[in-house]
Amino acid sequence: MTSFKLVKYIPRIKKKKSGLRKLTRKVPTDRLLKFERVFKAQKRIPMSVFKAQRVLDEIRWRYYEETVMILNIMPYQASYPILKVVYSAAANATHYRDFDKANLFITKAEVSRSTIMKKFRPRARGRSFPIKMLKICPRGNNKLVIIMRMM
Repeated sequence: MTSFKLVKYIPRIKKKKSGLRKLTRKVPTDRLLKFERVFKAQKRIPMSVFKAQRVLDEIRWRYYEETVMILNIMPYQASYPILKVVYSAAANATHYRDFDKANLFITKAEVSRSTIMKKFRPRARGRSFPIKMLKICPRGNNKLVIIMRMM
């Protein structure tokens, strides 16, 4: 018969290289400001990422009314879909959160590559060759994210 020694389990606290104790969980600062911001994302916008980025760099950290004026004046083709997303984000802010449009400004505006459709092209001797097709248009699809915050 074997005997077991009963020992109380004490969890170990991991130490960092600096010797300080590791915090259990860090609370992000965005969670505190969750109710002061409006998030709008639009997928599958048929335009180039670089052309959209050129427009978004101009409107980042600007007020809503100033942004609308800039986007109406800009000669770029990418400014119209971005203008529609900004309008929609402002409408969401006034309807759902009762924000004033005069106090809204854009804190985050980014664009990224979205969907790629994968196909296989038949080749000689029963083999196949993978094709990555950009859906809808040859320029590609983008995902546009705009976050507006109340000042």
